[in-house]
Amino acid sequence: MVRRLFIIISIWHLITVSGNTVFGQQKNGQAVQHDVEMIAQRLREDHLKEKVDEVKVREIIESLKADGSWEGIDYTSVSNDFPAGEHLKRLRLLAIAHAKSGSVFYRSARLKQKILLAYDYYLSKKPKSRNWWFNEIGAPQDYLVGLLLMKAEIPERDLRHYSSYVHDLTDNPAHRGMNRVWVSAITIAKGCVENDAKLVDKGFRSVASTLIIAEEQGIEGIKIDNSFHQHRPQLYSGGYGMGFAESVASIMALSANTPFSNTFSDEKKKIFSELLLYGHQLLSYKDAVDFGTIGRNVSRPGAIRSIDPIVLEKMAINDRSQSKSFTDWKAHLNGADFPLSFQGNKYFWKSDIMTYHGPDYYLSAKVISTRTNGTEMLNGENLKGYNLPLGATNILRTGEEYKDIFPIWDWTRVPGTTAVMNQSAAVLPWYLFGSNEFAGGISDGKVGAIAYQHSYNGVQAKKAYFFADGAMLCLGAGVNAIRTQQVATSVNQCYLIGETRYGNETDLTGIKLTDSLKTITSNNLQWVYHDGVGYSFPNGGSLTVKNAVQTGTWNSINASGSKEVISKPIFSLWLNHGTSPKDDSYYYIVSPEHSLEGFRKKAVHNKFLVVRNDKNVQVVKCDEKYFVVMYKQGLVDLGKGLSLSSDGPVIMMLQEKDNGYQFLLSDPIQQQEGLNITINKLLNGPDAIQENGSTKIAFKFPKGDDLGNSVGNYYKSK
Repeated sequence: MVRRLFIIISIWHLITVSGNTVFGQQKNGQAVQHDVEMIAQRLREDHLKEKVDEVKVREIIESLKADGSWEGIDYTSVSNDFPAGEHLKRLRLLAIAHAKSGSVFYRSARLKQKILLAYDYYLSKKPKSRNWWFNEIGAPQDYLVGLLLMKAEIPERDLRHYSSYVHDLTDNPAHRGMNRVWVSAITIAKGCVENDAKLVDKGFRSVASTLIIAEEQGIEGIKIDNSFHQHRPQLYSGGYGMGFAESVASIMALSANTPFSNTFSDEKKKIFSELLLYGHQLLSYKDAVDFGTIGRNVSRPGAIRSIDPIVLEKMAINDRSQSKSFTDWKAHLNGADFPLSFQGNKYFWKSDIMTYHGPDYYLSAKVISTRTNGTEMLNGENLKGYNLPLGATNILRTGEEYKDIFPIWDWTRVPGTTAVMNQSAAVLPWYLFGSNEFAGGISDGKVGAIAYQHSYNGVQAKKAYFFADGAMLCLGAGVNAIRTQQVATSVNQCYLIGETRYGNETDLTGIKLTDSLKTITSNNLQWVYHDGVGYSFPNGGSLTVKNAVQTGTWNSINASGSKEVISKPIFSLWLNHGTSPKDDSYYYIVSPEHSLEGFRKKAVHNKFLVVRNDKNVQVVKCDEKYFVVMYKQGLVDLGKGLSLSSDGPVIMMLQEKDNGYQFLLSDPIQQQEGLNITINKLLNGPDAIQENGSTKIAFKFPKGDDLGNSVGNYYKSK
C-alpha cells in the first residue's frame, strides 16, 4: 500500500549543511538531545500544516463515548482491511486541532482529556488486521502523530507507556525498499517521542541502507539500470517507487543541519539522484508516470501522478552537482519541454521496459519475461490487470491521456497488447509471472528496439517495438489463437479529445468520425489522427475506430473502491485478427504530431522500412540503422546486398558508419555466454575472423548485474 509518508519537511532545512561529525562521536548528551528535539520539532511543524476542519473535529469530539471508543468502528474483527484504523485517523485529527495555534481547540484541557481517553481505549484493545501492512506501518504512522504533538503535555512515564505500542522493526531483513523506509520513519518518530537519540539514529541509518544497488534479481529496491522494484522482481518506479523517492528526499531534508545527515554519504546521494534522474524521470512525462510502472496502484484514483515538484526543489539543494537537472525537470512539470539532455531512448534491462522521449511526447513499451513479475493483484486491487505487462504501450502528448481512465477501460484492449476479446480473460487472480524466456532490448541512447515472445491466455505472437524518427513502429507476427476466440491488437484507448479523422493513403485530410457514425470497421483505412497523435497502417488490415462513452466504477477493478458510476467519452483504435487467427501479422506506426498536416507529411516521407516481419525474424531499417530481432539462430537478408547470420537468438542494432559498421547487441534470453555474428562483408575489429568474403565476429555478453545489457564494437571495412 502506497501512501505519502507523513514526513514532508520545509526546504529551508536544507540550505545549510552541518559540520558535525557522525552521531555520537563528538557531541555531548545535551547537544545530541537538542538534535533529537530539532527532528521532533520539524515533524510537528509538518503535521501542523494540515488545516483543521472545526465542524468535523467537533463532531468527532461529541461522538466519542465515555470509554474512549467511537460508535460504528469495528475494533474486534480481524480482516484484510483495517476498520479500526478509523479510530487512529480521528485521533490524529483531534491531536492536530489541539496543537495547532489559532484553532478554537488549541490547548483545550477537555480535548486533551478526550485524546488520552481514546489512546487508552485503543491501547487496551490493540486491534489487528490480517494484512501485515496495517499492523506494522499504517497503524503506527497515525498512532504516533498525537504523541509527537502532545509530547510536552504528557508525563514521560505515560508517554513511554503509550509509545510501547509501536515497535522498532528496522532489524527485520524482510523489510526492503519502500517498506523499509516506512518502518524506518516510524522508528525515527518513536525515538523522538521517547527522547532516544540512538533510536533516531538507527532509523536514519536504516533509511540510508536502502540507497544501494540491489543486484540480485528478486531483491527489492534500486536496480543497476535505475529502475525500482518492489514485491519480487516487479517494476514499481511509480507507486511504491514514487513514494520511496518522495519519502527518502524528505527524510534527507529532515536530517539536514544535524549529525544524522552524515548518514547520507556522497555515494548514497549519487545513487539516489541517479535513480530519480535516470529512472523516475525517464519513466514519466509532465505530471504523469507510465502506467506500466505502478503495479496494482492502477486501480487507485490519482495513481499515475508524477513526482512532487517540492522533491525536486529539495534535491536541487541536496545534490548541487545535479542542481540544473532537477531544476529543468521541475520546469518540465510546469509546462516546459522535456529536458533536452534527457531526451532519447532507454532500455531498462532489469525491468523489461523501453522509453522514448522527445521535447513534447513520450512513448514506451512494457513486456514480460521469466525474469520479471509482470504485475499483481493483492488485497482486491487490480482485478482486471492481466494484460498490463503484455506489450502495453504508453502514448503521451499532454500527460492527461490516461489519468483515472482505468475504471472505464475495456481491459481486453490495453494499448499495445494482443489479447482475447473476452472480459473474463482480463481477470488477474494474483501475481502474473512471466513464462517466456525471450524478452530483451537494445538502445544507443537515441533510438532502440524491444521485443518479446508472447504466449498468454491461448494467444501466441512475436511482438516488437522500434523507437526512432520521433515515432514508435510496432510489429507483430505469428499471431495465433489455440482456441476459437476473437483476438485483437489494441493500438490505443484514451480519453476522446476533439475530433477524430481517418483515411487511406491518398487522403490528405481524411474523413471526420461524426457523432452519427461513432464506430467504423474497415479494411481500407491506412491512417487515423486524434488529439495530436497520428496512427499509420501501411499494410492496412481490419481496423476499428470507436468514439463512445464508456462507463465503469473503481469498485470494478478495486474491491475497496467507490461504486459511483463514472462515464466519459473514450477514443479506441484496434486491429482485428478475427476468430482463431493463424500466423497473422500487423504493422503500425504511432507518430506524435501537433497537426494533421504535419502527420500526413511525415506519414508520406517516414524513414522506416520494414525489411522482414515473420515469426522468426523482424527487421526494420531507419536512416542508416538496422534493427534486427532474431527469435532463433538463422540468416537474414537486409537488402542491398547485405546479409548476416547469428548462431543464437539476438536483438541487434547495425549501423553503417564511417566506412564500416557499428554493432550493438543483447541476449534476449539471458542464458548465452556469447554468440557469433557473421556478416557478408570483410571487416577488421575485435574478435573478427575473415573467411570466404565474410567476417565472423565473436561477441561476449555481459555477466552479473549487467546481464541483459548490450555489448558492441565498431568494425572497419577491410
